[in-house]
Amino acid sequence: MTMLTELLISGGTYNYVWPYANGREMEQVVEPLVTAVLDAVLKDDVLYEYLALVDAIRLGNQREVGLAANHLKSRIVSK
Repeated sequence: MTMLTELLISGGTYNYVWPYANGREMEQVVEPLVTAVLDAVLKDDVLYEYLALVDAIRLGNQREVGLAANHLKSRIVSK
C-alpha cells in the first residue's frame, strides 16, 4: 500500500510488498496477480503505481480500498 502511505496512519502493522530479492524492506509479502510484472514495474513507475493501487483494492481494509479506488479512478480519468 506504499502508494497510499501519505494518506494513511499506520496501526503498527506491516505494509504489503511484492517479493523482490534485492528489496530493502522487511514487510508482509504478497504475491502479485501476475509475477511477470515484477521486472516491468522496475522500469515503469506508472505501471507500478497502478498495480500497487489494484493490490490495495484487493487486500486493503474498507478505508484503504476506498482511497485506492478513488486514486486509481482519478489517475485513469486524468489520462
